[in-house]
Amino acid sequence: MPEEKVVDVFVFENNDQKDVVNGSPFCVKAALYLKAAEVPHDFPKPKAGDMGPTGKLPYAKFADGSVVPDSAIIIQKVQAMGYDLDGVLSDDQKVQSRLIVATLEERLYFGLLYLSWQHPKNWPLTKKAFFGNVPFGLRWLISRSAHKGIVSALHGQGTGRRPVDEIVAINNKVIDDLADLLGDKPNFFDTPKLTTADVVAYAMLDKALYPPLPFNPIGDHLKTKLNLLAFLDAITKAYFPSVYEARQSSSSSSSAPPKKK
Repeated sequence: MPEEKVVDVFVFENNDQKDVVNGSPFCVKAALYLKAAEVPHDFPKPKAGDMGPTGKLPYAKFADGSVVPDSAIIIQKVQAMGYDLDGVLSDDQKVQSRLIVATLEERLYFGLLYLSWQHPKNWPLTKKAFFGNVPFGLRWLISRSAHKGIVSALHGQGTGRRPVDEIVAINNKVIDDLADLLGDKPNFFDTPKLTTADVVAYAMLDKALYPPLPFNPIGDHLKTKLNLLAFLDAITKAYFPSVYEARQSSSSSSSAPPKKK
Protein backbone atom coordinates (compact mmCIF):
# COMPACT_ATOMS: atom_id res chain seq x y z
CA MET A 1 0.00 0.00 0.00
CA PRO A 2 1.46 3.41 -0.93
CA GLU A 3 2.30 5.80 1.87
CA GLU A 4 -0.16 8.57 2.56
CA LYS A 5 0.73 11.91 1.00
CA VAL A 6 2.80 14.08 3.32
CA VAL A 7 2.84 17.39 1.48
CA ASP A 8 1.54 19.42 -1.46
CA VAL A 9 4.15 21.75 -2.93
CA PHE A 10 3.18 24.72 -5.07
CA VAL A 11 5.68 25.77 -7.74
CA PHE A 12 5.76 27.98 -10.83
CA GLU A 13 4.23 26.61 -14.01
CA ASN A 14 6.54 26.07 -16.96
CA ASN A 15 4.63 27.74 -19.79
CA ASP A 16 5.11 24.70 -22.07
CA GLN A 17 8.92 24.66 -21.78
CA LYS A 18 9.35 20.89 -21.94
CA ASP A 19 13.16 21.02 -21.57
CA VAL A 20 13.02 23.13 -18.38
CA VAL A 21 12.48 21.54 -14.95
CA ASN A 22 11.20 24.85 -13.54
CA GLY A 23 11.98 28.52 -14.06
CA SER A 24 12.84 28.93 -10.38
CA PRO A 25 15.88 27.09 -8.98
CA PHE A 26 14.27 27.14 -5.54
CA CYS A 27 11.22 25.34 -6.90
CA VAL A 28 13.61 22.80 -8.47
CA LYS A 29 15.40 22.47 -5.12
CA ALA A 30 12.18 21.67 -3.26
CA ALA A 31 10.94 19.27 -5.93
CA LEU A 32 14.22 17.38 -6.23
CA TYR A 33 14.66 17.01 -2.47
CA LEU A 34 11.17 15.49 -2.13
CA LYS A 35 11.83 13.09 -5.00
CA ALA A 36 15.30 12.05 -3.80
CA ALA A 37 14.16 11.60 -0.19
CA GLU A 38 11.08 9.67 -1.37
CA VAL A 39 8.65 11.96 0.45
CA PRO A 40 5.05 11.18 -0.62
CA HIS A 41 4.02 14.42 -2.29
CA ASP A 42 2.10 16.13 -5.06
CA PHE A 43 2.45 19.33 -7.09
CA PRO A 44 -1.06 20.76 -7.41
CA LYS A 45 -1.53 23.71 -9.72
CA PRO A 46 -1.64 26.93 -7.68
CA LYS A 47 -4.67 29.15 -8.10
CA ALA A 48 -4.17 32.37 -10.04
CA GLY A 49 -2.34 34.86 -7.85
CA ASP A 50 -1.67 32.29 -5.10
CA MET A 51 1.94 32.86 -4.06
CA GLY A 52 1.71 31.54 -0.52
CA PRO A 53 2.09 33.30 2.83
CA THR A 54 5.19 35.30 1.86
CA GLY A 55 4.25 36.06 -1.74
CA LYS A 56 6.90 33.73 -3.14
CA LEU A 57 7.00 30.22 -4.57
CA PRO A 58 7.59 27.50 -3.63
CA TYR A 59 5.44 26.99 -0.59
CA ALA A 60 4.00 23.82 0.91
CA LYS A 61 0.84 22.60 2.60
CA PHE A 62 1.54 19.64 4.90
CA ALA A 63 -0.91 16.93 5.90
CA ASP A 64 -0.86 18.27 9.47
CA GLY A 65 -2.39 21.52 8.18
CA SER A 66 0.74 23.65 8.38
CA VAL A 67 1.58 26.02 5.52
CA VAL A 68 5.32 26.44 5.03
CA PRO A 69 7.04 29.00 2.75
CA ASP A 70 10.63 28.81 1.47
CA SER A 71 12.43 25.77 0.06
CA ALA A 72 14.90 25.64 2.96
CA ILE A 73 12.16 25.56 5.59
CA ILE A 74 10.19 22.96 3.62
CA ILE A 75 13.30 20.76 3.59
CA GLN A 76 13.91 21.32 7.30
CA LYS A 77 10.36 20.19 8.07
CA VAL A 78 10.58 16.98 6.03
CA GLN A 79 14.00 16.26 7.54
CA ALA A 80 12.44 16.53 11.01
CA MET A 81 9.82 14.02 9.85
CA GLY A 82 12.56 11.48 9.09
CA TYR A 83 13.23 12.20 5.42
CA ASP A 84 16.81 13.35 5.97
CA LEU A 85 19.14 12.96 2.99
CA ASP A 86 22.03 14.31 5.10
CA GLY A 87 21.75 11.71 7.84
CA VAL A 88 24.59 9.72 6.26
CA LEU A 89 27.03 12.64 6.46
CA SER A 90 29.61 13.16 9.19
CA ASP A 91 29.56 16.39 11.19
CA ASP A 92 32.47 17.74 9.10
CA GLN A 93 30.67 16.86 5.89
CA LYS A 94 27.53 18.62 7.09
CA VAL A 95 29.59 21.77 7.63
CA GLN A 96 31.02 21.43 4.12
CA SER A 97 27.51 20.89 2.77
CA ARG A 98 26.25 24.10 4.38
CA LEU A 99 29.18 26.03 2.91
CA ILE A 100 28.46 24.65 -0.57
CA VAL A 101 24.78 25.56 -0.26
CA ALA A 102 25.59 29.06 0.99
CA THR A 103 28.00 29.70 -1.89
CA LEU A 104 25.47 28.51 -4.45
CA GLU A 105 22.50 30.39 -3.03
CA GLU A 106 24.25 33.59 -1.97
CA ARG A 107 26.63 33.99 -4.91
CA LEU A 108 25.94 31.88 -8.00
CA TYR A 109 22.18 32.39 -7.76
CA PHE A 110 22.50 36.18 -7.97
CA GLY A 111 24.84 35.96 -10.95
CA LEU A 112 22.29 33.80 -12.75
CA LEU A 113 19.46 36.10 -11.69
CA TYR A 114 21.37 39.07 -13.12
CA LEU A 115 21.88 37.35 -16.48
CA SER A 116 18.24 36.25 -16.74
CA TRP A 117 16.45 39.36 -15.47
CA GLN A 118 18.75 42.36 -15.77
CA HIS A 119 20.89 41.78 -18.84
CA PRO A 120 19.06 43.40 -21.78
CA LYS A 121 19.85 40.57 -24.22
CA ASN A 122 18.16 38.00 -21.99
CA TRP A 123 15.23 39.82 -20.39
CA PRO A 124 12.84 39.35 -23.37
CA LEU A 125 13.22 35.56 -23.15
CA THR A 126 12.80 35.58 -19.37
CA LYS A 127 9.72 37.77 -19.72
CA LYS A 128 8.17 35.31 -22.15
CA ALA A 129 9.05 32.30 -19.98
CA PHE A 130 7.54 33.72 -16.79
CA PHE A 131 4.69 35.83 -18.14
CA GLY A 132 3.83 34.33 -21.51
CA ASN A 133 0.61 32.82 -20.19
CA VAL A 134 -0.55 35.95 -18.39
CA PRO A 135 -3.54 37.57 -20.15
CA PHE A 136 -2.31 40.15 -22.62
CA GLY A 137 -3.92 43.09 -20.87
CA LEU A 138 -2.07 42.34 -17.63
CA ARG A 139 1.17 40.99 -19.03
CA TRP A 140 2.97 44.30 -19.51
CA LEU A 141 1.95 45.65 -16.12
CA ILE A 142 2.83 42.51 -14.14
CA SER A 143 6.09 41.78 -15.97
CA ARG A 144 7.22 45.42 -15.66
CA SER A 145 6.53 45.41 -11.93
CA ALA A 146 8.35 42.09 -11.43
CA HIS A 147 11.32 43.22 -13.52
CA LYS A 148 11.61 46.47 -11.61
CA GLY A 149 11.50 44.58 -8.30
CA ILE A 150 14.20 42.07 -9.30
CA VAL A 151 16.53 44.76 -10.68
CA SER A 152 16.07 46.78 -7.49
CA ALA A 153 16.80 43.71 -5.37
CA LEU A 154 19.95 42.97 -7.37
CA HIS A 155 21.10 46.55 -6.89
CA GLY A 156 20.49 46.36 -3.15
CA GLN A 157 22.23 42.99 -2.86
CA GLY A 158 25.21 44.32 -4.80
CA THR A 159 25.42 42.11 -7.87
CA GLY A 160 23.45 44.59 -9.96
CA ARG A 161 26.05 47.29 -9.32
CA ARG A 162 28.97 45.26 -10.67
CA PRO A 163 30.16 45.28 -14.30
CA VAL A 164 29.06 42.16 -16.13
CA ASP A 165 32.64 40.93 -16.67
CA GLU A 166 33.19 40.95 -12.92
CA ILE A 167 29.94 39.07 -12.26
CA VAL A 168 30.94 36.42 -14.79
CA ALA A 169 34.48 36.04 -13.42
CA ILE A 170 33.24 35.63 -9.82
CA ASN A 171 30.71 32.98 -10.75
CA ASN A 172 32.90 31.11 -13.18
CA LYS A 173 35.32 30.64 -10.29
CA VAL A 174 32.46 29.11 -8.28
CA ILE A 175 31.91 26.65 -11.12
CA ASP A 176 35.64 25.86 -11.23
CA ASP A 177 35.61 25.12 -7.50
CA LEU A 178 32.51 22.93 -7.79
CA ALA A 179 34.10 20.91 -10.59
CA ASP A 180 37.22 20.40 -8.46
CA LEU A 181 35.12 19.36 -5.45
CA LEU A 182 33.10 16.88 -7.46
CA GLY A 183 36.09 15.30 -9.18
CA ASP A 184 35.21 11.87 -10.55
CA LYS A 185 32.57 11.11 -7.90
CA PRO A 186 28.90 10.64 -8.86
CA ASN A 187 27.91 13.30 -6.29
CA PHE A 188 29.66 15.65 -3.90
CA PHE A 189 30.01 13.27 -0.94
CA ASP A 190 30.03 9.98 -2.88
CA THR A 191 26.85 8.83 -1.14
CA PRO A 192 24.31 6.22 -2.31
CA LYS A 193 21.61 8.90 -2.50
CA LEU A 194 21.82 12.61 -3.19
CA THR A 195 22.39 14.99 -0.28
CA THR A 196 21.19 18.56 0.16
CA ALA A 197 24.40 19.89 -1.39
CA ASP A 198 23.75 17.82 -4.52
CA VAL A 199 20.14 18.98 -4.64
CA VAL A 200 21.08 22.67 -4.46
CA ALA A 201 24.00 22.24 -6.87
CA TYR A 202 21.67 20.65 -9.38
CA ALA A 203 19.04 23.38 -8.97
CA MET A 204 21.50 26.22 -9.51
CA LEU A 205 23.70 24.66 -12.19
CA ASP A 206 20.74 23.47 -14.22
CA LYS A 207 19.44 27.05 -14.16
CA ALA A 208 22.75 28.13 -15.67
CA LEU A 209 21.94 26.03 -18.75
CA TYR A 210 18.15 26.05 -19.10
CA PRO A 211 16.40 27.76 -20.65
CA PRO A 212 19.18 28.66 -23.11
CA LEU A 213 19.92 32.39 -23.10
CA PRO A 214 21.27 34.55 -25.96
CA PHE A 215 24.05 35.85 -23.67
CA ASN A 216 25.22 33.27 -21.15
CA PRO A 217 28.96 33.27 -20.39
CA ILE A 218 28.38 31.46 -17.06
CA GLY A 219 26.49 28.67 -18.79
CA ASP A 220 29.13 28.55 -21.53
CA HIS A 221 31.83 28.07 -18.89
CA LEU A 222 29.80 25.34 -17.20
CA LYS A 223 29.67 23.47 -20.52
CA THR A 224 33.46 23.02 -20.33
CA LYS A 225 33.16 21.03 -17.07
CA LEU A 226 32.36 17.52 -18.24
CA ASN A 227 32.04 16.09 -14.73
CA LEU A 228 29.43 18.68 -13.76
CA LEU A 229 27.52 18.05 -16.99
CA ALA A 230 27.51 14.29 -16.28
CA PHE A 231 26.30 15.00 -12.73
CA LEU A 232 23.43 17.12 -14.08
CA ASP A 233 22.47 14.64 -16.79
CA ALA A 234 22.35 11.73 -14.35
CA ILE A 235 20.02 13.60 -11.99
CA THR A 236 17.76 14.85 -14.77
CA LYS A 237 17.45 11.34 -16.17
CA ALA A 238 16.71 9.79 -12.77
CA TYR A 239 14.27 12.36 -11.35
CA PHE A 240 12.91 14.37 -14.30
CA PRO A 241 12.77 11.79 -17.11
CA SER A 242 10.35 13.71 -19.35
CA VAL A 243 12.65 16.74 -19.23
CA TYR A 244 15.65 14.51 -19.98
CA GLU A 245 13.87 13.06 -23.01
CA ALA A 246 12.93 16.53 -24.26
CA ARG A 247 16.54 17.65 -23.97
CA GLN A 248 17.83 14.56 -25.76
CA SER A 249 15.30 15.09 -28.53
CA SER A 250 16.26 18.75 -28.84
CA SER A 251 19.96 17.89 -28.89
CA SER A 252 19.43 15.27 -31.58
CA SER A 253 17.43 17.69 -33.71
CA SER A 254 20.00 20.45 -33.43
CA SER A 255 22.91 18.13 -34.31
CA ALA A 256 21.20 16.49 -37.28
CA PRO A 257 22.58 17.49 -40.69
CA PRO A 258 20.34 19.83 -42.68
CA LYS A 259 18.06 18.16 -45.20
CA LYS A 260 18.90 18.63 -48.85
CA LYS A 261 16.46 20.74 -50.78
